[in-house]
Amino acid sequence: MRDIFLIRHTTPDVIYGTCYGFTDLDLASTFHTEAARVQNILPAKDFTVFASPLQRCSKLAEFLFGTPFATDERLREVNFGDWEMQTWTDIAITTPKTWMADYLYNPMPNGESYAALYERSVAAFQEILKTEEDTVIVTHGGVIRSILAYATNTALEDSYGIRVEYGRVAHLRVNEEGFEVKGLNL
Repeated sequence: MRDIFLIRHTTPDVIYGTCYGFTDLDLASTFHTEAARVQNILPAKDFTVFASPLQRCSKLAEFLFGTPFATDERLREVNFGDWEMQTWTDIAITTPKTWMADYLYNPMPNGESYAALYERSVAAFQEILKTEEDTVIVTHGGVIRSILAYATNTALEDSYGIRVEYGRVAHLRVNEEGFEVKGLNL
């Protein structure tokens, strides 16, 4: 039996309602307060640590565990392509109905689809599972949602119902039967 903690980065320094994914944003001024809260949730034991290379995740991983930790490009947030750093309101006005008809599998203009994010996130997670050690993954909401959908056998189209908040922790326990969600948004 082993534990895996999925940690979403703390609040980013971006105007509310802005679409960001691959953009390497810094963190809001609330970082230290939010990071200390996460630190108090984690048990005092050794972890193998993985993080998205984007600074909003790597800064949190460094705060929590120091160095070294591994980064993996597959743990980045979804690539919103042409929508990066636009407001959701502006995107809604210009989004073709054909994209909305199959938003899970249609890539965003010059970006990727949610299904592509799911595939690369799960591939990274399956590789991480091979370490067979207690693990922390500091990453993004879309990646955590994908991993939780995989672990709970939640259909891709239903996975948007999995709420993942900034600076919160999901706790998975891995045993012979599979995965058990011990906590979400801790």
